[in-house]
Amino acid sequence: MIVNQISHEPPPSPSLNKNISHNQNVYIIFLNGLGCHYNGNLSEALGFPSIRRSLARAGYSFFDDRFLLFSYRGGQVIEGIWRPQKYSAKDTGQPISLSVSRLAHLIDNFSLAHPEAKFILVGHSLGGRIALDYVCTTSLENRQKIKGVITLNSPLLGVETKVPDVITHLLGYSNSLLASPAVKQLLREFNYRQEMVRMRRETIRELQDQGLQVATFATQQDLVVKPFTGCLMDERGKPVTHGFIVNVKVKKISLREIFGHMGILEHQAVLRYITSLCLK
Repeated sequence: MIVNQISHEPPPSPSLNKNISHNQNVYIIFLNGLGCHYNGNLSEALGFPSIRRSLARAGYSFFDDRFLLFSYRGGQVIEGIWRPQKYSAKDTGQPISLSVSRLAHLIDNFSLAHPEAKFILVGHSLGGRIALDYVCTTSLENRQKIKGVITLNSPLLGVETKVPDVITHLLGYSNSLLASPAVKQLLREFNYRQEMVRMRRETIRELQDQGLQVATFATQQDLVVKPFTGCLMDERGKPVTHGFIVNVKVKKISLREIFGHMGILEHQAVLRYITSLCLK
């Protein structure tokens, strides 16, 4: 689960479609995953370049003011602008509940400055888990501020296989992110997996009945987060959200690509879904 998703790519050519004035109040919150970091430079650490490029072709800009970066250390709204705090890779391993509260702080404080704001949450890996946990646990009033949530290769049900207790015990003596509170929670969740599956299905149906669009995408080739953990299914094996399992091809042999965890960020079906949701 520790894969750095930041990719430094040049911005795209100018936007092809400027007809999105009716969506000026829709803000996209991007949530990076475990092991990433933010050094204070949004041009380097905002991430999700292919998604932002797709949105730029639809009328946004590559570094749009409506793109908000979630920070594992929180942040503040200054003169109406969200200023995320710098955070390290170690910070991403903090308790998931703390990260969820930091996301709530972002949405609450930004809404005070922009009462008309609606949000779309786009999270990769652990970032998607944080986004879904937020919409599942927040109040109905806060849910009404959320237009949609998209998770990409996210551990929504914890881990898929049980890790031997001896390994878990040994990890406790290391300084690795694998010994962090967030990872320990994901490992523990294996023990009550069926209850989590039932709870997730029920909550997703409730969210969708309330008009909140949910999409859980996963990659068939992902060796970090297994597909049936990242894409929520019903009893018949069909997706319960607008998301589904996609296939990706490894373009090159590298640490970032070999596990199949990153390719989903460039998959055309995912890009089309996110772009269409932002334009509705």
